[in-house]
Amino acid sequence: MEEVSSLYVHVPFCRKKCIYCDFYSLEKGERGDYLKLILKELNLNAPQFNQFPTVYFGGGTPSLMGAPFFEGVLSRIGQFSEVSVEVNPEDATREKLKEYKEVGINRISLGIQSLNDRVLRALKRQNTAKENLKAIENSLSVFSNVSVDLIYGAPGQTLEELLKELEVITSYPIKHISLYALTLYEGTPLLEKVRKGEVKLPEEEETSEFYYNAIDFLKDRGFSQYELSNFAVKGFESRHNISYWKLKNYLGLGPSAASFLERTYRQNLKDLKAYREKVERGELPTEVEERYSKKELLELKLLMGLRLTEGIDLEELKIREAFEELSKREPVNSLLEEGLLVYNRPVLRIGKKGLFTYNAVVGTLISSLL
Repeated sequence: MEEVSSLYVHVPFCRKKCIYCDFYSLEKGERGDYLKLILKELNLNAPQFNQFPTVYFGGGTPSLMGAPFFEGVLSRIGQFSEVSVEVNPEDATREKLKEYKEVGINRISLGIQSLNDRVLRALKRQNTAKENLKAIENSLSVFSNVSVDLIYGAPGQTLEELLKELEVITSYPIKHISLYALTLYEGTPLLEKVRKGEVKLPEEEETSEFYYNAIDFLKDRGFSQYELSNFAVKGFESRHNISYWKLKNYLGLGPSAASFLERTYRQNLKDLKAYREKVERGELPTEVEERYSKKELLELKLLMGLRLTEGIDLEELKIREAFEELSKREPVNSLLEEGLLVYNRPVLRIGKKGLFTYNAVVGTLISSLL
């Protein structure tokens, strides 16, 4: 098997589930044996997996876990170079962050979502803007590699408010910013509120304006956009996520976690109780398993790889000639003419105009090409 580039560990526990979140998480759940379960699942996958260049603890709220949990996982896998953990602002105390650093974590992803109290209330977040700023300051006092998550397109949010938040954040030595449009997912309380007319989100045109203004603002402050929603000071891009977008082999542990190993996609059971029972019986807790055909794999490489602003090498994918022939005809020719796609042989990338409508642009390309 080729090298497994990344390890993802899902921590499904939350104090309170966010109204917009569709990730598998629980407000209540037995955490005492979770380390044992994760280590057992790792051994079930393959005992020879003993080093990963990058490790990412996501959730849920991983920062509900104490340092011994992370130390237990990291000591089992040996060598690693980038270890990220998602931290909620209320957990970002200097004491806890120092403990995290001592066990090998070297990158913090801070989920502040906003620095505007009205927006935070609309999102039903538990923190205030003041508390979020304190979390940033605490994180920077311990870690040099700190990423911040922000949401745009929230109910009642204005462009001026978003740019003000970005101005405050970039006044700190933050190295990475993830900027996400508020998205409606089936089964979330937010979607129900929107359907009932209790909450109104900005129109798509307004949200697009937020996005493109934020791109320009961050560029002026030294942040390079390397992926649709991610911006970094040079050298501080998320190596873990780049590996994921480039479709390198990765292993996921925990309920609902996904893995991609040698053209095979797997996803674990989205239920902690069922996951626990399977692992304790010595069985892989797999719920979905699908081996991709060559065509499906190519489609996935285009879908994922074009998220990166550096683009993809069509020569490497062995589709350069097919694309160049298609580029002379509609609808691919229009994508190029309008700047939605940019082609500099052999590299194809999304044009700036196509970033906000990425799914439609890439969907058109794939349906034409494959």
